[in-house]
Amino acid sequence: MKTHIIYLLFTFCILSGIYAQNMNISGRVTDGKGEPLAFANIVIVQDKDSMTFAGTVTDMEGNFMLETTKENPIVKVSYLGYVTTSVAVKQNVLNTIKLEEDTNLLGEVVVRGTRQHFKMENGGIAMDVANSPLKNVGTANDVLEKQPFIVKNGDAISVLGKGTPLIYINNRLVRNDNELERLSSTHIKKVTVITNPGPEYDASVSAVVLIEAIRPPGEGIGGEVFGRMDVRSKISADGAVDLNYRKNKLDLFAYYGYSEKQREIDINSMQTLEAEENITAVQQIATQKVHNKFHYLEGGLNYELDERHSIGAKYVYTRTPYYKGGVDIVSAVTKDRVSIEEFPTNTKVDMNTNSHLLNAYYTGNVSPWLKVQLDMDYAKGSSENHDFSVSEREDEVEVGTRSLQDYDLYAGKLTLSTPLLGSNFNYGMEYSHTTNEQTYWVDENEGAPSLASNENMSKQKLFAAFLSYSKSIDKWMFNLGLRFENVGFDYFENGNKVDEQSRTYKDFFPQASVSYRSDKVQMMLGYRATIQRPSYYQLRNSIQYDDPYTYETGNPYLKPTRIDDISYSLLWKKIKLMVSYKMYDNMSLLIPHPYGEKQDIVMYIPENMDHTQNLMAMVYYSPRLGFWEPVAGLGVSKDYFKYGDTEQKYEKPFLRYSLQNTFRLPAGFVVMLDFQGTSKGHSNLTYLYDQFRMDVRVTKTFMKGNLILNLRGYDILGTYKQKRLMEVNPIVSLIDKNLDTRSWQFSVRYKFNASKSKYKGKSASEEERQRM
Repeated sequence: MKTHIIYLLFTFCILSGIYAQNMNISGRVTDGKGEPLAFANIVIVQDKDSMTFAGTVTDMEGNFMLETTKENPIVKVSYLGYVTTSVAVKQNVLNTIKLEEDTNLLGEVVVRGTRQHFKMENGGIAMDVANSPLKNVGTANDVLEKQPFIVKNGDAISVLGKGTPLIYINNRLVRNDNELERLSSTHIKKVTVITNPGPEYDASVSAVVLIEAIRPPGEGIGGEVFGRMDVRSKISADGAVDLNYRKNKLDLFAYYGYSEKQREIDINSMQTLEAEENITAVQQIATQKVHNKFHYLEGGLNYELDERHSIGAKYVYTRTPYYKGGVDIVSAVTKDRVSIEEFPTNTKVDMNTNSHLLNAYYTGNVSPWLKVQLDMDYAKGSSENHDFSVSEREDEVEVGTRSLQDYDLYAGKLTLSTPLLGSNFNYGMEYSHTTNEQTYWVDENEGAPSLASNENMSKQKLFAAFLSYSKSIDKWMFNLGLRFENVGFDYFENGNKVDEQSRTYKDFFPQASVSYRSDKVQMMLGYRATIQRPSYYQLRNSIQYDDPYTYETGNPYLKPTRIDDISYSLLWKKIKLMVSYKMYDNMSLLIPHPYGEKQDIVMYIPENMDHTQNLMAMVYYSPRLGFWEPVAGLGVSKDYFKYGDTEQKYEKPFLRYSLQNTFRLPAGFVVMLDFQGTSKGHSNLTYLYDQFRMDVRVTKTFMKGNLILNLRGYDILGTYKQKRLMEVNPIVSLIDKNLDTRSWQFSVRYKFNASKSKYKGKSASEEERQRM
């Protein structure tokens, strides 16, 4: 670690000497209301009409830095929808540059509807929400759901071909879905879906979504109140209060959210195990019920020392004080097609969790050639589970277990940005230390073999260094980045260190992209290496009892998954295209195996696969036909996957399709009718059956947009089910779930003197905390 720090300091000193020889220009770009404009184009020219010598874009706070050797340069600033402005440079630090809206262009948009809402930037596709039909769609969740290449199922958001993204609102990491629900679409300026993140993000991150929110001017107290009711087989509800106080340079904020959810899911399954002597088949009809209550509390402050320096801190507390789940199962068991028993099983689960997070940050331009972002995290949390299961067989089986997890984490991240050769050079380092303890007790066991109490502890230290450089040449943008991670992992079982399961990883993760932008076409080709580390739950060594014929366990020997991702994006007229090709090494999957003396029990164990690939392509077409704005999407996903001694193939591709319809009606009404689904095909070892659902939404605003009413029907035909088949010799498993997705939701949001927090801190440890 000392070597890495010395190397960074040496690089820092050398670069400092280089930059001192040139002229470094810094400044800030805002709109007419003083709101920062992110990703505004900045170029240096010799005079107003001459060629470009260097260029960059502003960051999320509207700041920029540039280096030039030219005398008497002129900075030219442009932004979609605003009048281009040129400023003569007389000193290194420019005052704030304000851009005024181009009223002629906006007029054309209203009359002709020709304005382009999408463009390539920052390693992804950006949408100008503030000047699009999505401005009044509802919430940030609604805006994301309408973005190309984003799929939303319930509360889960994923980017096609990339998985779950990190989501930021004005550089602040989103940790709870309530944060997206409380942000009105009227306060969103831009959304950028980054499919090729830079090396400043953790190596496990495959996609990032940046939401740039408009901060209304003014001081005093502002806030929002939100409430929602969800009616399906059971009634659920959630609500929140969001307050903000702004005075001069001080910004105080607080948020409280509460939710109570109930679900009931019906499950039909058939599991067949073919052993040497017989074939055991277990058919089950089950009903799963969940009832939980969740609290989220956040508070903090932000203080702007001046236009270029800010500090702040915040505290987040979450708690699930009430979680009760249960599964009622009726099992019918046959051996060699002869019925041997039929019995009910009742399982009850009680759980409570809590977590604490303290984040502090500093961001600022410490000199004309150096911008600094420093983030520090401390996190601590625990969860406790009580499971009790009774199977009324001839010899009754009773199993009672408890599990306890405790973790603590501290982390820091330093990001530096410096102008170099007419563009920006970003570099930095981060460090985290994690301790995770898991204890498993078997309190009662009558009739279940191989269950034993145990405890394990994992300690991990991560050091990372990263750098990236981007360069614009005419209509082309080139970007190169590299990230190095040194991870030390120590594993302890029952208080003793296990050397075989303790290991050190040293890996380099390169990233590169090239993009082209013109008036007619925009495209980008990118590459990024990422890693998926197993969760601490997957690394456990305890055996979990599900029912008399099904067990689960962890795998302390599980290795991280390395992913090489090549992606291509295209914007042309009303067409958007994305293609992704991924190569996996050591992919982790849950594999069933025969278990027990009679080999009639199925044990699920996470294991690493050698080499697999996936090819995904998706295209969208989005015309505008008067008050009707449809978006049609069609895509395909294909795995290249073999498993087992016979190298059985699991490679049938499946199609994904969607049709989103937005109708803008008089009196401020917006109606949406959406269709989406998938065809049959393989996803790794699992064969997925086709799915389809239809959603509808009606939105109405009152009181100049301060009161928003929203009625939504989700899966209104009740057709969205999850049916999947897994065939891994000698086990066949078929599961058919009714997910209880058919629902009607009604929400109310009221805003008063709304002013969003200016908090600029980022998490230094989000990816690591997700592993808990």
